[in-house]
Amino acid sequence: MSKKKVLVIISSGDKNVISTAMTFGIVSFEAKLYDDLKVFFFGPSEKVITEDKDLQSSLSKLIKDGITPVACVNVSNAFDITPKLTALGFNAIPVGKAIADLVNQDYATMVF
Repeated sequence: MSKKKVLVIISSGDKNVISTAMTFGIVSFEAKLYDDLKVFFFGPSEKVITEDKDLQSSLSKLIKDGITPVACVNVSNAFDITPKLTALGFNAIPVGKAIADLVNQDYATMVF
């Protein structure tokens, strides 16, 4: 049986939900549970990650493992946090088309 490709979308503004989603991403990636794993931040999660050092530590682990986190540049511009996100290692892009492209490439989506 072939493995699936997964897109994790983290949109919650709740620190515990964001932490759980990132832990899921880290553990899944390290265990090679999927053919590919992508992590997108979209909405309130973008603001929370710029303000929370514990979440930033988990983010560093995600990046160290080889996952480049993606953030919605339209949301980050509205929150005036795009420079903070890019400094943390995010690729800030318009995510609408990117999400559609991944779904059309048969990525399963998990939304937190």
